[in-house]
Amino acid sequence: MKDAYIYIFILLAFLIHSGCVSTQKYEEVVFEREQVKQENQSMNETIEQQDKMIKELRAKEVQLQEKIPMIAELERHIKNLSSAQADLKDKYDLLLNENEDLIKTVTVEKSKLSDALASKQRELDIKERELSLVELRLTSQQENLRALREDVQIREQKLAELTRELNAQASVMKQLREKITESLLGFSSDDLTVSERNGRVYVSMSQNLLFAKGSSTIDRQGREAIRRLAEVLNSQPDIRINVEGHTDTDGTQETNWDLSVTRATAVVKELTKLGVAGYRITASGRAFHDPITFNDSEENKSRNRRTEIILSPRLEDILEIVR
Repeated sequence: MKDAYIYIFILLAFLIHSGCVSTQKYEEVVFEREQVKQENQSMNETIEQQDKMIKELRAKEVQLQEKIPMIAELERHIKNLSSAQADLKDKYDLLLNENEDLIKTVTVEKSKLSDALASKQRELDIKERELSLVELRLTSQQENLRALREDVQIREQKLAELTRELNAQASVMKQLREKITESLLGFSSDDLTVSERNGRVYVSMSQNLLFAKGSSTIDRQGREAIRRLAEVLNSQPDIRINVEGHTDTDGTQETNWDLSVTRATAVVKELTKLGVAGYRITASGRAFHDPITFNDSEENKSRNRRTEIILSPRLEDILEIVR
């Protein structure tokens, strides 16, 4: 490139010195020279840039050569990472499959557990309903028990009152029996007995003490016994009196009914004459239907022919307690 420039310069000098070149040619040559100069400058700049680029490329090539081992190491590392990634992917796929199997198993187990839970819930609902019924029954039973306890308390109170009343009446009847026994001392035990049975006092007077055979008229000795008895009865106005006439089996049933009633009535009349209030007394005849022994001998028949005066306490107070 430098040889071309020199050649042009020599040619121009020759033309100038020879004087055979016109001004126009000269100007053309100058113009061309300037263009060549500019192109030369441009080429120089281009060359400089290319040299610079070559230097840079060489420097980069050096850098590249320096980085080749690093790149190789990176490639190996990438290869290892790729291999590890492949292993991880295989493990991931395996875990994914296992997870899917596990999900299926868990789903089945969950379904079973849900069914079992639903069954248990139904059982629990049934148990709760049964418990509610039991609680209702228990509440009802507790109310019944409370009412029963109150009733028992009331009954216990009534029983205590009844016991006190019965004890009081038993004491009264015992004293009454003692008073009557004391009042009727002197009469034969074959003709008159005083006993206490079932809370009642029985004064039994034989026919021999009160009446002649077949008669309903009271003898003197019988009226004396009734008088003494009346004195005691008048001191005990709360005592109820039942006079029963009894016969043996001799004669007809009709005559014995009549005789037992008339004898009981005769004793009642005698008692009322002696001041015993009539509302306290009841007269009844039993004929031979309530014997104290068999009517198989005269002695036994004599025992059956009797008038019993049965003394009882007032029952109104006891009935009032038990209501």
